[in-house]
Amino acid sequence: MTLSDQDSLSVLTKECLACRKCQIGGQLVDGKFLSNVLSNGNLGAKVMVIGQNPGREEVEKKEPFVGIAGKLFDKALLEVVGLKRSDLYIGNSVRCFTPGNRKPFQQEEDNCREFLDKEIALVKPSVVIALGSLAFKQLTGMSGIMKHHGQVIFSIRYKVPVIPILHPSPLNTNNPERRDGFFNDLRKLKEFLDGQ
Repeated sequence: MTLSDQDSLSVLTKECLACRKCQIGGQLVDGKFLSNVLSNGNLGAKVMVIGQNPGREEVEKKEPFVGIAGKLFDKALLEVVGLKRSDLYIGNSVRCFTPGNRKPFQQEEDNCREFLDKEIALVKPSVVIALGSLAFKQLTGMSGIMKHHGQVIFSIRYKVPVIPILHPSPLNTNNPERRDGFFNDLRKLKEFLDGQ
């Protein structure tokens, strides 16, 4: 990581916070928190994690993936893979909170793609974890995460391996089959990293 990389990330963060391409950009959540969130800013990471979009806690703390699912992910990642949150670069496919935390619209996904393009070029990760179906689609152009989770898929667009992982949401982790799938996906990630 160079000073110019840090400067580039600072510029990108400012661009993200100022973005108003969609109706969700720059909206206040709970009347006080700006809806836009870029990343945790860890440019030295070799593992990048991309999720769907920030929730209320993420907007409040201005950091992605710090809610219930994020805490479960942190704990499981440390136990199964041996990585801490500080080892990761964490961002989202869509950079703003959506009303009612609904699934982002296609136009919102398209508008945010430039941020993902710039982040991957800046971070140059060894592997990208796609957390959930929206991130998987943004990174690979593919759908069907239930068919592909835990596999290593090369992203032609980004020239990087992508491992789709089932999202550790309470909905998934309370389902025994999906919970097992999530932990198996993490084991596949560990195998991949051990082989590097």
